[in-house]
Amino acid sequence: MDEKTNYYFIVNKWAGARHSVQTWDKLHQYLLQNEVQFERAITEYPKHATELAQKFADEHPTNWVIVALGGDGTLLEVLNGVQHSKNKIPIGYIPAGSGNDFARAVGLARDPYQALQQLIQTTAPIELDVGVYQDQNNQIEHYFSNNIGIGFDANVVYQANRGQKLKLSKWHLESAAYASALLKTLITQKGFPLNITIDGEKYEFPNAFVVSLTNIKYFGGGIGIAPLAQMTDGKIDVVITEKLNIFRFIRLFTKLLINGKHLEMSNVFFKTGRQIQVQSFSAEHGQVNGEDLPKQNFDLKIWTTKQNFWFTNQI
Repeated sequence: MDEKTNYYFIVNKWAGARHSVQTWDKLHQYLLQNEVQFERAITEYPKHATELAQKFADEHPTNWVIVALGGDGTLLEVLNGVQHSKNKIPIGYIPAGSGNDFARAVGLARDPYQALQQLIQTTAPIELDVGVYQDQNNQIEHYFSNNIGIGFDANVVYQANRGQKLKLSKWHLESAAYASALLKTLITQKGFPLNITIDGEKYEFPNAFVVSLTNIKYFGGGIGIAPLAQMTDGKIDVVITEKLNIFRFIRLFTKLLINGKHLEMSNVFFKTGRQIQVQSFSAEHGQVNGEDLPKQNFDLKIWTTKQNFWFTNQI
């Protein structure tokens, strides 16, 4: 950008157990002290960030960066607003949520103050992959920066979000909410029939359990589900396991947490692809960027497109 860069901050007041507005108040002072040109909007309801981002991008084609301040869900909303705009302006990100997996994946500081410094020191955008998914029932295109999950991990997200996550977040104990949800879901989640087609090759899973279609390495607050994922290869990483007994699941989860060698296990399916179609034949929980998708029989097409981001490349 030839002229001075300006920033439009979209602050999700519900992110980080509603601490994001307090975070913004501190960052606001830094921006003023450093004479950074900016505007700010605070979300008032779900999907408001999408509306704000699209409207602002439509009206400001150049010399602006739209900055999502919140969690991965806030970034999801802002990404969808920008991608549906006629102007594909860059997106910045200040992590202030509970998971912050995108920040981990791209090497952004997870401390909001440090992330802000990285943001304003950036001089040019970086182009990275983002995912696109299309529900075959309505043909509407949606975008994601992180991943889509069907089955186990999505059910964990659902149980955590409807449980004690918000209360525990006030004391920064989000992991306790996820641990509780994980144990409950491990007992209650059943295997389900699923078909997936990856670049024309069809695979059938009669007893699918974990189904992750991911653009980045992490999900669930730092769990390295896809350690080989790259955000510049135009591909989605697909990781699937079928229902395991408790001992095999513990072995899988231990490898997943410690060294990422779960992909070498015989009961873990791993492929990458540019064009993917996934179909579940029973109603299952879904998640995108850690946000609930309605329980349903899924029939999705998934691929990647490009998005300019405003931070220094650390990946």
